[in-house]
Amino acid sequence: MAMFPEVVSPTTTFVVAVLVATAAQMLASRLRFPPILLWLLAGMALGPFGIHVLHVETLEGALHSLIELGLAIILFEGGLSLNLKELRANGWVVGRLIIFGPLVTILVGATTAHMMTDIDWSLALLFGALISVGGPTVILPIIRQMRLGRNISHVLTAEAMLIDVVGAILAIVFLQVALTPNMSMLVIAEDIFYKIIAGSFFGLAGGYLLAKLLSSDWSKDVEIRTILTLSWAWGIFLIADSISSQAGLLAVLMMGATLQRMEVHDIQRLKHFKGSLSMLLISVLFVLLAANMNLAVLVEYLYPGLLIFAILACYARPLAVLFATYGSRLTFNEGMYLAGMAPRGVVAAGITSLFALILKEHGNPQSDMLIALVYIIIIVSVLGYSLIARPLKHLLSIDGGDDRSVLIVAGGQVGAELGRALGEDREVRFLDLNSEVVSGLKHSGYEAVCGNALDPLYWEIIHAEEIGCVVIMTGSSDHNLLIARLAHDNFHTPEIYVAMQEDDHKKHASLIRQLQVRRLFAKPYNFTYWNDQAYRKRLVYESRTIEEDSPLIGQRMADVRIPHGVQPVTIVRGGKTMIPYDDIKFEAGDELKMLMRPERIQDDQPLILPAASEHKVSP
Repeated sequence: MAMFPEVVSPTTTFVVAVLVATAAQMLASRLRFPPILLWLLAGMALGPFGIHVLHVETLEGALHSLIELGLAIILFEGGLSLNLKELRANGWVVGRLIIFGPLVTILVGATTAHMMTDIDWSLALLFGALISVGGPTVILPIIRQMRLGRNISHVLTAEAMLIDVVGAILAIVFLQVALTPNMSMLVIAEDIFYKIIAGSFFGLAGGYLLAKLLSSDWSKDVEIRTILTLSWAWGIFLIADSISSQAGLLAVLMMGATLQRMEVHDIQRLKHFKGSLSMLLISVLFVLLAANMNLAVLVEYLYPGLLIFAILACYARPLAVLFATYGSRLTFNEGMYLAGMAPRGVVAAGITSLFALILKEHGNPQSDMLIALVYIIIIVSVLGYSLIARPLKHLLSIDGGDDRSVLIVAGGQVGAELGRALGEDREVRFLDLNSEVVSGLKHSGYEAVCGNALDPLYWEIIHAEEIGCVVIMTGSSDHNLLIARLAHDNFHTPEIYVAMQEDDHKKHASLIRQLQVRRLFAKPYNFTYWNDQAYRKRLVYESRTIEEDSPLIGQRMADVRIPHGVQPVTIVRGGKTMIPYDDIKFEAGDELKMLMRPERIQDDQPLILPAASEHKVSP
């Protein structure tokens, strides 16, 4: 029985869907779970085949348009994320994965589906193409949370980004086969050829023109650039689709791929341009699509769907990974983990929903079966792979991110000096708003990004999920702790060091314990003073070694006396650089490297003094 029948209207349905989608997104963020799973489950539970809070039938006339517009955004972002550098950086592993992966999935998936459900071969092949599409929205949060090794995380990320494009193109091809079963292969091939030509032409032209517009004086404002990009993507989709149906999907893919190859200012932000409007549209779209799902059909094909998923997960995926990783630098255990990770996500669900609607409009009686099977695969894969990711990592002993890698955040000139000192035996990256410092670091061969450290976008650009240690050095203790929370909550960084001003480590003691951060340098840090001195080139390096009879041995760095004008930078112990912090204890043979004013250097005079109760003996 429908709920609230007296207030049912398209507006009511849309607003309820917005509220449900928002609540699901918030809950997914809290549970650290891919939101698509909660969107689908909430829609199914609240739709006409559930408790019927969502009267999706009132939007029936607009549903096709919503799907097309949402899918256009999804595929445009997929093309915008298509980075061929990733393919080159990871050798043939990713290349073979995006070739053998869809091929094996289509063959195994289509054959299994046809044998178990009697679905027509044309739809079975379309089903195989649809489930070959990966899920970057699912796999990327898993990579962040699991902190996988660099090789395997790069392969998983590159595969997820690239296979979306390959899978979408294959799905468009097999849709034409399913829509024209009685036509000759020559006619079908000709139709597909026209779609590829139209989509490629408008995609290339649209991407080129959009790049020119984004580089002009007409679109300097960030909001204008976002709105222009969104509206342009929809416009190109409409033009190409009006010439040849489904050519619009290929056009937005090609436009995104073209745009990311052009020299466009702030292209990284455009890659994440799905802000409030587009993200809202996508989330509401999937709630409505799930609500429109016939649960009786879903239950009817639940067992075949689960069995198909098991065959894909236990046979097709390992077989594709075996072909792809043979002779690569990935270890056997890394290959096993790669074989155990193949979730499907937003792109697969969006394309399936649109194509099922098109098939239904053409009178195909098996469209409900197709969408039920694909949704079962999506839900089970998201749930299953998210749950087994951590146990599988521990079982296979997959190493995490590089614990010797360091990201220095907002350090300015002193941060650059710290990075150079740590760079003797570590990989060091930089994230800073000071463009002059970033430019100098890049010129010196370091990986550096100019951006706001409170924006997760720039952490993704610098690949913070690979970082084992973050050093945060802005002039504000509150600001530093906010950045530390971002590193702790979003990227699960094992070691976090924050610079603190006078007495702020006491004021924020509870938050420091909660985030498990360490006070950098074991003393108050005056950002303005030290960066001014460094910029004016008034600082010199000095190093001292802890002798066998030094009273500093065994003392915490927080307890010793460090005079004004002396800034510890690193401690070298056993050939490894260490970052100074409160609880580190001095050992014989430690080499202390410091920045200081030249007048502080006096022969045979101690620079670091023992605690006040100890005798003042030079280290």
